[in-house]
Amino acid sequence: MILIVATPAPAADRIGLVLMHGKTGMPTQLAKLAAALRTSGYIVDTPEMCWSKTRIFDKSLADCVAEIDKAIAGLKVQGATRIVVTGMSLGGTVALYYGADHTGLAGIIALAPAADPVNPSPFPKFVLSRETAQHMVEAGQERTIVAFSDIVSGKLVLVRASAANFLSFHGPHSPIITIKSMMRTVLPSLTIPLLWVSGTRDNSQSIANEAFASVYRNPLDRHVAVDADHVGTPDASIAAVEDWLKTLQ
Repeated sequence: MILIVATPAPAADRIGLVLMHGKTGMPTQLAKLAAALRTSGYIVDTPEMCWSKTRIFDKSLADCVAEIDKAIAGLKVQGATRIVVTGMSLGGTVALYYGADHTGLAGIIALAPAADPVNPSPFPKFVLSRETAQHMVEAGQERTIVAFSDIVSGKLVLVRASAANFLSFHGPHSPIITIKSMMRTVLPSLTIPLLWVSGTRDNSQSIANEAFASVYRNPLDRHVAVDADHVGTPDASIAAVEDWLKTLQ
């Protein structure tokens, strides 16, 4: 008698997505996109990142990136076999940086990625805050928490943070200080599939075409323009995101 042992079929790949909000935002910024993706069968996590309204810069950029690792591990526990790191505004910028520095990802989605302006002179209080933080670090006060001026959607806001954490995002050695600088350093190192979504009414995306062109070209790379302003880009991107995710399967 021949005994036949059935071999279980391999589990189908399931894509898990980390969705990161913008600076001083919260996970609710991505609620509609997250709901649509879950309805389509994707596994989704929307962590509150260290640049949220309630946490703003309570960790350095490097420590924030470690939180992405934790979110990915959680997605894998839930059954995700392939990972796409996604973010809007500052979250999108960090997603680009993460994708250029990590292997094994299925893709990156950057929704209106934004960083510091190339010319911050119209924001003298922000410039002063960067200088103050640098002086504090040089004086050994890098862990002292004070109020700094920051820029969100073209407007000044006050954030309380340590000088070291503030500079990790805004200092001269930050890898994500401007999209322009990332075009020379980060973006050419991004080899995995990328979806970049920019709003046609979003001033932060004025160099989106130029920045996207600096990415190492993967056949699955896409730059999609949607009719939206900065904060409206995630909701306007739902169809484009779902269409692009199908190309990864």
